[in-house]
Amino acid sequence: MAGVLWGTIGIFVNELNALGAGSALTCFMRMFFAFVIMSAVALVRHGKKFFIADRRVIFLCAMLGLVCHGIFNICYTASIKLNGMGVACVLMYSAPVFTAIASRIIFREKMSGLKIFALSLNILGCVLTVTGGNVFGNSDISLIGVIAGLGSGFCYGMVAIIGKSVGDRADPITMSAYSYLFAVVFFALFTRPELGAALNNIKIPVIGFLYGLIPTSIAYMVYYSGLKRVRDASRVPVIASVEPIAAVLLGLVIYNERVGVVNFVGVAIVLLSIAIMIKEK
Repeated sequence: MAGVLWGTIGIFVNELNALGAGSALTCFMRMFFAFVIMSAVALVRHGKKFFIADRRVIFLCAMLGLVCHGIFNICYTASIKLNGMGVACVLMYSAPVFTAIASRIIFREKMSGLKIFALSLNILGCVLTVTGGNVFGNSDISLIGVIAGLGSGFCYGMVAIIGKSVGDRADPITMSAYSYLFAVVFFALFTRPELGAALNNIKIPVIGFLYGLIPTSIAYMVYYSGLKRVRDASRVPVIASVEPIAAVLLGLVIYNERVGVVNFVGVAIVLLSIAIMIKEK
């Protein structure tokens, strides 16, 4: 469910770009409204307990906000600008590899041959789904862009690791609210979002609110809830990789984007990798 909701991100980004909202403002509004929404829900559900959290939880939430939301967006944006969307997507979908390595080191998870095969299939399927096989084209590859792209994959892969580390110390709503708070501070300090644009056009904050609600607050809430019920953290990015499938299908339906045979082959491979990972013992 989280993967499907993340697949709608492109809709909100496209609409905000069309209204003149830059990438810094778009990221800021997403995190700001998500923080407001999740804080309100947490306060209603938990009251004063929302403000009581041990230092370890606060630290891990800070890492989620700064690394998995803040640095991720900067790396991914830089990767797109330097090498294009296709290469950036390929590098970002290195995330399951980073998650698997970290899971092996931190949680001592076993890496069976079948799990490695599923991870490899998943990366291949995601690449084909997003790019249609046209990954590198004729463009020159920037080394800095490659490093930024791998950085985005690392940050994305750490969501499962950090979320798993929090465990039962905090519920998903409280954890999300704290992480969004740190992300808001990060974007406010380092990206300097042009808030004047949001004040001049009421449509921008309205869409920004929906962006913070649907593919952010709700998506991460169900993601963290599911994370508690999945035995191995290395399985999570693979299961959530329905995101590019949802994005491609929505692009086809809403924006009439071209989708070829290779894209659908990629979809089939992603679904196969998810099935293998779920069945793997």
